[in-house]
Amino acid sequence: MPRPANYISRSDLGWSRTSPAAWADPKSGLVVHYDSADQNLAGQGLEASIAYWQRTRSFHTGPSRGWADIGYSFMAAPTGHILEGRGLYRSQAAQPGGNSTHYSVTLATGPSDRITPAQINAVRELRRWLMEPATSISGTVLGHRDFIATSCPGDQAYELVRNGTFTQPPSSPFEEDDVPQHYRFEKRSTQTLQPRTWVTLRFDERHDGKSGELYSLLGVEEKDGALYDISVGVTLEGLVSGTEVQIRATEYESDGAGGWKVARNRPIDSPVHAVGNGHFTYSWKGNLGTGRRLRIRLAQFGQDEATVTRATSEVFAWPR
Repeated sequence: MPRPANYISRSDLGWSRTSPAAWADPKSGLVVHYDSADQNLAGQGLEASIAYWQRTRSFHTGPSRGWADIGYSFMAAPTGHILEGRGLYRSQAAQPGGNSTHYSVTLATGPSDRITPAQINAVRELRRWLMEPATSISGTVLGHRDFIATSCPGDQAYELVRNGTFTQPPSSPFEEDDVPQHYRFEKRSTQTLQPRTWVTLRFDERHDGKSGELYSLLGVEEKDGALYDISVGVTLEGLVSGTEVQIRATEYESDGAGGWKVARNRPIDSPVHAVGNGHFTYSWKGNLGTGRRLRIRLAQFGQDEATVTRATSEVFAWPR
């Protein structure tokens, strides 16, 4: 099973793809942590949790700690996202006596902070993923205080450890009786791609008759965000055999001046053209934040311009 759809990798955060910390192969379970001070993240969006995570890494690698990287393996954000820290196969600086035997996850909560249902489910999703054959950890969940004398992970979280809340199966955001919204976009006009230039894919019409220059496939109507499953197929002409084409989903947010700016790029699919007209596909599952929009961008790395002659996209969305 691939990592959870709500996973935010080190690359997404602008860090190196792998942690510089020492290699390890934790097998014994997952350890829950917290922050000793209230962070008030439960009522804020994902951006606040990412900023907290960035500050934590700066503190852990700074002069007062001097660690090789952020101390934890992962973070479970109040929004339900899983933020990568040291990640897989790395020793931590989180729980002395268990840094190379157990993975760690911090809730980024303080003594009085609310632990959200989405945050609890993120820990469950992380545990299930880590228990898969590729990593095969024990399903045991412990608290930091099970290793040394400490208040961590706080009384609220430790009670959830003790009563088995974190070891329950995660709930799926895509319940069988939760019918998604479905959109189909078609592109019938051509669009020129200059070499080595990222371009937003423009569609012309939607299945319900909406037409025009349609760039954002999601977020225009789902203003509170949505879970989504999106796929796109693109046909290009003018490519020389061996030309690389890159496609990715990109999230945009308001720039505060009436326009839009890139908020987060999703991973790239990078196929190579073989022969004839190039037909390329891309798919991605994710969680679109409040107020954001989702677009498909592509670039080609040949010597001459190429032309997009056709494109189709299918979008399934579960608005929040």
